[in-house]
Amino acid sequence: MATFAWEVYADTPAWMDISSNTVVFSGSATDLTAAITVGTWQDGTHLGNGDPGTDQCGTNHVPNVKYVSSTQFDNGGGTETLNDSNLVATECTMRVEFTDASSVAVTNARFYSFDGGTETNEAVGIEAYAFEQGQSATTWTQLNDDSGNIGGDNSGERLDLSDSGSATEHYFYIAVSARPESVGAKTEFDFGVALTYS
Repeated sequence: MATFAWEVYADTPAWMDISSNTVVFSGSATDLTAAITVGTWQDGTHLGNGDPGTDQCGTNHVPNVKYVSSTQFDNGGGTETLNDSNLVATECTMRVEFTDASSVAVTNARFYSFDGGTETNEAVGIEAYAFEQGQSATTWTQLNDDSGNIGGDNSGERLDLSDSGSATEHYFYIAVSARPESVGAKTEFDFGVALTYS
């Protein structure tokens, strides 16, 4: 049976299942309730048990990867060039694990944001970028821009993930950065993954 697991590198630190928690972007590296100023990128990424609820990160907070420019990021140590050497797998926002009892190949994989109801609708009030680590990419991909009607599981409005050969486990390491386009809580902001396997 094929399954997906959403994981973050936190707690011990180690990869831990997000479970019923939510990824929370905030204006603070330590406080998931801190608001992000409109038009600025998040300063912290956390796990919350609601919107945002209370912090569920454990010992260490979820790695924060902040968009600086189309080819740069900041994960707390200052601006760096976006590439696989500077941003390693354990510094990414999350890992998506796809497993199957049989050895399968994965194609047409993609990661997207949406409004939580209709997978082809963009998230509400959010601009976001994403990056897949480990595939020699050097630029962010725009994942969402509510004011520009960009987002959802639509061609050209999502992050295309790498194909992978026959195996029982497939991993995708993804960095995400987000900022609000207007004042107020942004609760219509979810992530999805889709793929073909054979």
